[in-house]
Amino acid sequence: MECYNCGFPLSELGYCTSCGADVRKYKKIMYTANRLYNDGLDRASVRDLSGAIKSLRGALRCNKNHVDARNLLGLIYYEMGEAVAAFVEWVISKNIRPEKNLADEYINMVQSDKGRLDTIGATLKKFNVALDLCNQGERSYDLAVIQLKKVLSLNPKYVKARKLLALLYLHKGDYDKALKGLEACRDIDCGDVDTLRYLQEAELAVYGGDPAGGKKRKEKKPQPAAVAFSNGNETIIQPVGHKEVSGLTTLLQIGMGIIVGALVTYFLIVPGREAAVRAQGNEQQALLSEQLDAKNADITDMNARIRELEQTIADQRSELEGYTGANGVLIYNDHLQAAASAYLDESQGEMAVEQYLGMIPESYLETASPEFCELYAQLKAEIGDSVADSYYDAGLEAYRQQDYTVAINSLEKAYMYDPDNDDALYYLGVCYYDSGNVSTAAEKFNDLLAHFPDSAQAEKARQRLEEIGE
Repeated sequence: MECYNCGFPLSELGYCTSCGADVRKYKKIMYTANRLYNDGLDRASVRDLSGAIKSLRGALRCNKNHVDARNLLGLIYYEMGEAVAAFVEWVISKNIRPEKNLADEYINMVQSDKGRLDTIGATLKKFNVALDLCNQGERSYDLAVIQLKKVLSLNPKYVKARKLLALLYLHKGDYDKALKGLEACRDIDCGDVDTLRYLQEAELAVYGGDPAGGKKRKEKKPQPAAVAFSNGNETIIQPVGHKEVSGLTTLLQIGMGIIVGALVTYFLIVPGREAAVRAQGNEQQALLSEQLDAKNADITDMNARIRELEQTIADQRSELEGYTGANGVLIYNDHLQAAASAYLDESQGEMAVEQYLGMIPESYLETASPEFCELYAQLKAEIGDSVADSYYDAGLEAYRQQDYTVAINSLEKAYMYDPDNDDALYYLGVCYYDSGNVSTAAEKFNDLLAHFPDSAQAEKARQRLEEIGE
């Protein structure tokens, strides 16, 4: 343990032997953090994940730089299906200790598997859709169940999804499925209070308050093995069902029983059974018809919801494209940031700054924020003279080589960055003239006469206009 003031290793004394700071309370806080970490580790080893999270959060409140506590907390979140929360803890841990940190292995383990990342994203989206369906009311519960089943097929350890699915089953009265899901939650996290409370309700509904013995069954009353009666002074014990009858009487009784049974069956039982079967069939048909109507209504609502969601996704994609696409706001912000970085880095030079500024169209400045326009103008003013000279020299060299396309482009930029450079404007007109674009050349010469009537290039511009005929 090191001193919080000077970083010197502490001894068993209540003060730092280097700077003299009082470290008694500091030691107590650090010891508490370590104790809570050990408690969280013990709870995690017996799968009391909720209790472990509580202990580890307490350890981090005492010592936010406790790397081992953060790494363990991330592992617990990941075990419970909370991949995003796990990433947050691991990233914080990595920032606290960049080297020799197990968080690097955990992050690389997940990031190296692109399929796992896609699964995490799909899980979160489907779970959010299920939550939204639950908030819409009871008519959307069936759709929420479908979404939650898809979530669990992608991430079987997602405890939140299992608990929500179990609640929906409890609401529908499907206690067996709810019990099975809650038992799976308990296998993952045996200390979650909500899971245990829901599990108690499910067990009460399924087992009737006796979960250890299974479902209660009716106990059969024991039948007496024999019947005792008196005959005079003698007591006779006779087995149950034993009767002393003659053979002829037995045959007669059997025959009468068969006849009576046939008559009762034909006149009473068969018509009643037929009527009961018909009534049951009508009830089932009506029930199926109602269920079919309800399912059709649900399908219609679901299709409408799907179309609404598809339109929402299309709108969001269009909006996102406006920020991140080739002509998006974020791209122009990146160009401006790159230009500022190049300006601060003296090794790159002004032309590098101009290259990034050139990627930002003038039309975007009309809708950009005032801060963006201010920084853009400041950078452009800072590099203006140097960039103008560079483009002017490059334009003259291209003009001498008769490469009029490069010359025009360079001279246009030279005049843009230095509007007082009449030479750049003159040679720009000459390049247009020599390349065959006479009308544009005349415009440039007239601009020169309008803005620089007394310059040395004005007379040359007049001669060029006379040759053109204007």
